[in-house]
Amino acid sequence: MLRGLYTSATGMAVQRLKMDVLTNNIVNAETTGFKKDNLLSSTFEEVLLQRMNDPNILRTAQEVGPYGFGTHIDQIYTVYSEGNLEETGLKTDLAISGGGYFVVQTPNGERYTRAGNFSVNSQGYLQTGDGYLVLGEDGPLHIGGSEFSVDAKGSVVSDGITRGVLRVAVFAREEDLRKQGDNLYYSISGELPAAGEDYTILQGYQENSNVDMAEEVVNMMKVYRTYEASQKILTMTDETLGLAVNELGRLR
Repeated sequence: MLRGLYTSATGMAVQRLKMDVLTNNIVNAETTGFKKDNLLSSTFEEVLLQRMNDPNILRTAQEVGPYGFGTHIDQIYTVYSEGNLEETGLKTDLAISGGGYFVVQTPNGERYTRAGNFSVNSQGYLQTGDGYLVLGEDGPLHIGGSEFSVDAKGSVVSDGITRGVLRVAVFAREEDLRKQGDNLYYSISGELPAAGEDYTILQGYQENSNVDMAEEVVNMMKVYRTYEASQKILTMTDETLGLAVNELGRLR
């Protein structure tokens, strides 16, 4: 009976964390370049129950059947599929069509992002919304002003002068990337990104989040119903246990 309490409790804990992941996805549905997360869960290894020491069973134990001990979280993984590209008309908005990430300079070293809603700071450098400098092949990109053009391969030209080429990092294993916050990623494998070519830079566009609001809301309802069912089982098991304890007390 106590096992039933633990089984229900593990199910509720998993559904609560699933709800946290779904809520974060929905909150960031309008965040430029955001990639949604999914949570994978699985059951604990099942054990085989047997009838032992039963005088009605000769020599061998009789199998009762398998028993599971609830569920646990396997992993939370990021879905790196490309979001829809939306035209904004702003020259400082850039988007990558295809694989790859913009490279930015942070206090913790180089980081990677798909969010290209940039701006030009007072010193004339291209920067992210959080003030991190956007890197070109030769370092931070100094543009000078807000009037500039970027071609399909990232060459930046302003006042008739080529200011540099945007660095676009491509990873052979995107599953090794981890979210840092501020829409930035880093690699846990230490893999050095390659300079890929299978991409196109679009100026005046932003990449939207890849969150499907309808799908996330449906998933939230499923999680709520599953949590509610586990909660009811937990309550019923607790009430049954209480009745059993009361009956034992009367027998004594």
